[in-house]
Amino acid sequence: MNDLEPPRDDLFAQRALMRGRARTSRRRSALLGAAAAVVVVGAVGGAWLTGTHGGSSSATSAGSAELMKDSSSSAGAGDGARSPQSLSGNGAAGSPGMAPSVPPARDTTRWFGTLSTPQTTAFTAVEPTVASRWPDVFSGAYAVDAAGARVAVVVTRHDPALEDLVTRAMPSPTDVEFVVMSHTLAEKEKVAKEIVDQRMLWRSKGIEIIAVTQDARADQVVVRADEGSSPGLIAQQYGDIVRVVPSTQTAPGKLPDGSTLPTLQQ
Repeated sequence: MNDLEPPRDDLFAQRALMRGRARTSRRRSALLGAAAAVVVVGAVGGAWLTGTHGGSSSATSAGSAELMKDSSSSAGAGDGARSPQSLSGNGAAGSPGMAPSVPPARDTTRWFGTLSTPQTTAFTAVEPTVASRWPDVFSGAYAVDAAGARVAVVVTRHDPALEDLVTRAMPSPTDVEFVVMSHTLAEKEKVAKEIVDQRMLWRSKGIEIIAVTQDARADQVVVRADEGSSPGLIAQQYGDIVRVVPSTQTAPGKLPDGSTLPTLQQ
């Protein structure tokens, strides 16, 4: 077409159509490019979020599992522990002699000491069951004879089910007898724990608590204490459930009779 020639209507319409198609194509390309960019950014961002939150969730889950494990261990650390029957130990800081401390749980020597006979072993095996099932009846136990061939189980009243359980556990039905006393084991352990927990209060009153033990035969809590200028104060507060044994602390390097320990020979 000659540029000097006036445009014809058909050529003008053709050029306008071509320009419109080109403009539409450019817009479509721009929109597709922007959409592709958004998709890529969204995909990368989603992957990053998934990785970050997934890692965080894993870490949180691991931490929770560890915490539950520690809690279970701690809980399990203290599983079956009983109130103290013998509370003597190394003592509190700053105290020159013995001071009460809670013994390990499940002390198998609490009733019979070093005695180990079929009868004492049989009762030791069922004692946790007796104490847990009959807390308002069970009071303690002791060896009837020095050899430990017979044991006595102390109760606050006769209970056929308790006595049947213990009797059937014995090598022979005649190896056990049941003695009725006034105080349950739970009562005595509560008093023993209270005395131990309040030893600083007793010290402020001039009384040094040295050791606290159970005496099932006498149905009492035995408190070894240096009462100083306040004799009778503990018994006055607790009554016949407590028996105080006057004692004095042994100074470091001294024997109970007050003599000095001999020098070690090189």
